[in-house]
Amino acid sequence: MSKNNVKPTDVENPFSVNDIIVSKTNLKGEITYVNDVICTLAEADESEMIGQQHNIIRHPDMPRSIFQLLWQQIKAKKEIFAYVKLWQKLETIIGFLPM
Repeated sequence: MSKNNVKPTDVENPFSVNDIIVSKTNLKGEITYVNDVICTLAEADESEMIGQQHNIIRHPDMPRSIFQLLWQQIKAKKEIFAYVKLWQKLETIIGFLPM
Protein backbone atom coordinates (compact mmCIF):
# COMPACT_ATOMS: atom_id res chain seq x y z
CA MET A 1 0.00 0.00 0.00
CA SER A 2 1.32 3.41 -0.88
CA LYS A 3 0.03 6.93 -0.48
CA ASN A 4 2.50 8.43 -2.98
CA ASN A 5 0.90 10.84 -5.44
CA VAL A 6 -2.61 10.10 -4.18
CA LYS A 7 -4.83 13.10 -3.58
CA PRO A 8 -7.76 12.89 -1.16
CA THR A 9 -11.31 13.30 -2.39
CA ASP A 10 -14.55 13.49 -0.48
CA VAL A 11 -15.81 10.20 -1.91
CA GLU A 12 -17.06 7.90 0.83
CA ASN A 13 -16.95 4.11 0.60
CA PRO A 14 -20.05 3.02 2.55
CA PHE A 15 -20.32 -0.26 4.40
CA SER A 16 -22.99 -2.13 6.33
CA VAL A 17 -23.90 -1.12 9.87
CA ASN A 18 -23.34 -4.79 10.69
CA ASP A 19 -19.73 -4.70 9.52
CA ILE A 20 -17.15 -4.37 12.25
CA ILE A 21 -13.76 -3.10 11.17
CA VAL A 22 -10.90 -4.41 13.29
CA SER A 23 -7.20 -3.74 13.22
CA LYS A 24 -4.62 -4.48 15.88
CA THR A 25 -1.28 -2.78 16.29
CA ASN A 26 1.76 -3.56 18.41
CA LEU A 27 3.58 -0.93 20.48
CA LYS A 28 5.91 -0.26 17.54
CA GLY A 29 2.94 0.89 15.46
CA GLU A 30 3.02 -2.16 13.20
CA ILE A 31 -0.24 -3.73 12.07
CA THR A 32 -0.50 -7.21 13.58
CA TYR A 33 -4.07 -8.09 12.59
CA VAL A 34 -6.74 -6.89 10.19
CA ASN A 35 -10.10 -8.48 9.58
CA ASP A 36 -11.63 -9.13 6.18
CA VAL A 37 -13.89 -6.07 6.40
CA ILE A 38 -11.03 -3.59 6.64
CA CYS A 39 -9.13 -5.46 3.91
CA THR A 40 -12.13 -5.22 1.59
CA LEU A 41 -12.62 -1.52 2.29
CA ALA A 42 -8.91 -0.75 1.96
CA GLU A 43 -8.74 -2.84 -1.23
CA ALA A 44 -5.69 -4.59 0.20
CA ASP A 45 -4.76 -8.13 1.09
CA GLU A 46 -4.01 -9.00 4.70
CA SER A 47 -0.44 -9.80 3.66
CA GLU A 48 0.00 -6.26 2.32
CA MET A 49 -1.07 -4.73 5.63
CA ILE A 50 0.48 -7.00 8.29
CA GLY A 51 3.81 -5.61 9.45
CA GLN A 52 3.20 -2.16 7.94
CA GLN A 53 3.11 0.94 10.10
CA HIS A 54 -0.50 1.62 11.06
CA ASN A 55 -0.23 5.18 9.79
CA ILE A 56 -0.11 3.81 6.22
CA ILE A 57 -3.91 3.81 6.37
CA ARG A 58 -4.28 7.16 8.18
CA HIS A 59 -6.05 9.70 6.01
CA PRO A 60 -4.53 13.22 6.08
CA ASP A 61 -7.92 14.70 7.08
CA MET A 62 -7.72 12.85 10.42
CA PRO A 63 -6.30 15.03 13.19
CA ARG A 64 -3.14 13.63 14.77
CA SER A 65 -4.76 14.21 18.18
CA ILE A 66 -7.11 11.28 17.53
CA PHE A 67 -4.11 9.02 17.07
CA GLN A 68 -2.44 10.44 20.18
CA LEU A 69 -5.55 9.34 22.08
CA LEU A 70 -5.36 5.97 20.36
CA TRP A 71 -1.75 5.48 21.48
CA GLN A 72 -2.53 6.57 25.04
CA GLN A 73 -5.18 3.86 25.18
CA ILE A 74 -2.92 1.22 23.63
CA LYS A 75 -0.09 2.00 26.05
CA ALA A 76 -2.57 1.73 28.92
CA LYS A 77 -3.57 -1.71 27.53
CA LYS A 78 -7.11 -0.49 26.84
CA GLU A 79 -9.19 -0.86 23.71
CA ILE A 80 -10.45 2.13 21.80
CA PHE A 81 -13.49 2.39 19.57
CA ALA A 82 -13.50 5.42 17.28
CA TYR A 83 -14.66 6.53 13.88
CA VAL A 84 -11.77 7.41 11.64
CA LYS A 85 -11.20 8.25 8.01
CA LEU A 86 -8.72 5.91 6.34
CA TRP A 87 -6.89 5.63 3.02
CA GLN A 88 -7.98 3.15 0.43
CA LYS A 89 -5.38 1.36 -1.69
CA LEU A 90 -6.47 2.09 -5.24
CA GLU A 91 -8.95 4.89 -4.75
CA THR A 92 -8.31 7.87 -2.57
CA ILE A 93 -10.29 7.36 0.63
CA ILE A 94 -12.36 5.04 2.69
CA GLY A 95 -15.33 6.51 4.52
CA PHE A 96 -15.58 6.92 8.23
CA LEU A 97 -14.76 3.61 9.87
CA PRO A 98 -14.96 2.33 13.42
CA MET A 99 -11.56 1.23 14.62
